[in-house]
Order: sequence, then structure tokens, then C-alpha cells
Amino acid sequence: MAWNNQGGPWGNGQSPWGGRGSGGGNQPPDFEEMIKRGQDRMKSLLPGGFGSGRAILLIVAAAVALWLMTGFYVVNPGQVGVNMLFGRFVSQSAPGLSWNWPVPIGDRFTPDVATRYRVEVGFRQETASSASREVPEESLMLTGNENIIDVRAAVFWRIKDVEQFLFGLADQEASVKNAVEAALREIIGRSSFEYAITEGRGQIEAQAQELAQQMLDTYRMPNATSGAISIEQLSLQQVDAPSEVIDAFRDVQKARADREAAINDAQAYFNQVTEEAIGQASQIVRQAEAYKAEKVAIAQGDAQRFLSVYEQYRQSPDITKRRLYLETMGGILGGMNKVLIDENGTGGSGAVPYLPLDQLLKSRPPVIEDPNLPSDNTTSGASQ
Repeated sequence: MAWNNQGGPWGNGQSPWGGRGSGGGNQPPDFEEMIKRGQDRMKSLLPGGFGSGRAILLIVAAAVALWLMTGFYVVNPGQVGVNMLFGRFVSQSAPGLSWNWPVPIGDRFTPDVATRYRVEVGFRQETASSASREVPEESLMLTGNENIIDVRAAVFWRIKDVEQFLFGLADQEASVKNAVEAALREIIGRSSFEYAITEGRGQIEAQAQELAQQMLDTYRMPNATSGAISIEQLSLQQVDAPSEVIDAFRDVQKARADREAAINDAQAYFNQVTEEAIGQASQIVRQAEAYKAEKVAIAQGDAQRFLSVYEQYRQSPDITKRRLYLETMGGILGGMNKVLIDENGTGGSGAVPYLPLDQLLKSRPPVIEDPNLPSDNTTSGASQ
């Protein structure tokens, strides 16, 4: 052909596969030759063809090898591999690459024991939004005082025993929900409406969780030592009156709150008045004790003084009498105006002269007494 003589459209006499045409060099692979060589090799391995016993044996061996390879599986972190043999539990596998007899002889499961599962009772959380959907056939319960209450709870649980979880429970999530709902109905049925919506909320959570766990522990195969599921937390999302009577219930709650506020105010006033009265009483008692101690001390001092005077009187009665008389008269006359008259001033006639004593006192200059001198009550010639 012309393009072979002139080098063709690729030039230099090369073929479309990069080699030269009839001029030699690298030739493109010949697929027919490759197929022929493969058939020759198969004939050398299987002289009798695929229908011979050796061929059938090789095919069976390859199929068995491929089937055994399907027994490899991967256990992710947080999971446990459960190996089955003829429908019976035989062993568990740790995270990593594991092998077990493939189907139909064996089987394997990889439950996640690290995940914390959640179940709602009385409502359903919408996955697309944060809103929730009410389930009144689960949430409406009857209290011990025959009132209807709306209870919604969220339960968090984990797998405790993988063997019991896989083969002891038919529907694990439904079993948890039913057990918790039954426990809540029993606890609410023993409680009053006011107790459930106020101070009893925490105790109801704890009691319902314990009772639901006891129920789940009974859901196990014979000769098992523990249950399949462990409830980690039961949280009451809402404990309230039904929506049909919520307005009236809120009015009652407001009235109850006002009553509690009034009681608290009265109690505070009572405490204040009581404390003030106790303080005043304590002050009066202390004052009385101080007055008592004062009077006792004064009485004791007077008694000691009297005893000392009596002792002096017993030793010299006359002198003591005079001293007592003078001290008494000094105390009486000390603050009075006094006029002293000599008994000889009458001239012996017996007539009583008239003296304007008040005028004399007014015109008399003040007398400055020397404290070192004896009192005027002891002046010589004084009338006694």
C-alpha cells in the first residue's frame, strides 16, 4: 500500500501501535496467540478436558477456597464479634480482622456495645427537626388519687450481654420501651398527682429505672446469669397535666404558689418576732441577775459594816452611842440653816428675847468652813 511505502500517516513507516509495518521492530500483541497459549496450558493441566475428574477436583477446590474466604470479617472498635456454628453461639471476637465459618455452616454478628441507645416513652423525637410528636396512648397515666397525668420519658441503655441481647430478646428496643412504660405506670399508680409533679419527680425516675431493670433482667435464656440490657439513665422529660386541662391546672399551681408564699412570709414574721422576744427575755433576765447581784453585794456590805460597828459597840458602848448620835445628827442637820443661842443670853430673867433670826441669817456673811476643823455640831456650849 502507498502509506506503507511512504511511512504512512504516522511517518517513518510506523503502524498505529507504534511499531513499523512490514519493516520489522515491535509488533502489537496478538490476542489470538495469547488465547491459544492459554488453551494449551489448560490442556497440559487437564489432559482429559474440563470433564475429567482432575478438572472437577480443581474446580471444587477453587470454589471451596472462595467460600472459605467469605468467612473473613472486620470487627470495628466498640463492636464485639459473635461467632455462630450451626446456629449455636461458640465464641466472641475482639475488634480487628476475624474469621468464622461462612454461611450455611456458620454465621457472625457484630453488635455495637459502646453505643448508648435511646428510647422515648410517650413521645417521638423527629429526626428532621427538633420538634417532638406526642404519643398519648403511652404518655397518659392514672395516678394513685385517680387523676390523669401526662408523663414523657427518655431512656438511655447499652448492651450488657451480647449473647442474651441477640438470642434472648426478639425486639430489643420494644422490650426496653415496654419495660420502662410498665414501670412508670406502676410507680405513678402508687403516687399522688401533686407528689408526681413536684418533689417526687426524682424519686419516680430512680424507682422506675430500678423496676424496669428488674423486668429486663428476667428476659434471658435459661441458665443465664444476667440480662441482656443495662439501663444507664431514665430521664422524665415532662410530668404535667394533660393539655386539655393545662390552663386550669396552671391556675391551681399559681394559687398553690401564692399559698406557699403567704406561709413563708408568715413563718418569716413568726421567726422575727420570736427571735426578738427571746432576745428581750434574755436581756431582762441578765438585767435581773445583775440587779440581784448588786443587791446581794450591797446587803453583804451593809451586814459587814453592821457587824464591824457592833463589834466596836460591844467594846465601848458609850463612846459608840455618842459617835452614832453625832453622825446621825450631822447627817440630819448638815444641810439645814442653824442658829445657836447661848443659854446665858437671857440674863437669867427667864424672858425669851425676840430675835429676827431670819433677818440675821440674811445679813450674815457666808462662813467658809475649814474641813480640818471639827463640825459645828460639836461646838462647846451648843444646845442639845
